Amino acid sequence: MKMDRNINQDKTGKYAVLKLRQLRLYEPQDALGDNAVMEAVRLLEREGILDWGLVGTESEFMLIRLKDEFAHPALEAYANAAAKVDPEYAAEVREMASRSGTHSHWCKRPD
Repeated sequence: MKMDRNINQDKTGKYAVLKLRQLRLYEPQDALGDNAVMEAVRLLEREGILDWGLVGTESEFMLIRLKDEFAHPALEAYANAAAKVDPEYAAEVREMASRSGTHSHWCKRPD
């Protein structure tokens, strides 16, 4: 199996990330009493596109960005576990891991 992003010509995957903390910047209504960003979020939610990853639900998740200081060992462990089932997929995860954590130009502590 290949990583989802590696089967598309445009190299996009199944998911995108909303920076929810930045949404707080858009909470106050603008002068017209309308907020396009928040309305877009509500539209995504109504359409079933937005997954909040609520704790204890089937959709719970944890996002690890490659720049996260601790990403490299996490991805290596993931690749090791995947290798037992799918070596091709594990190799793609390892390749991605090579750019993660302290190997990333943007390495930083998670916030």
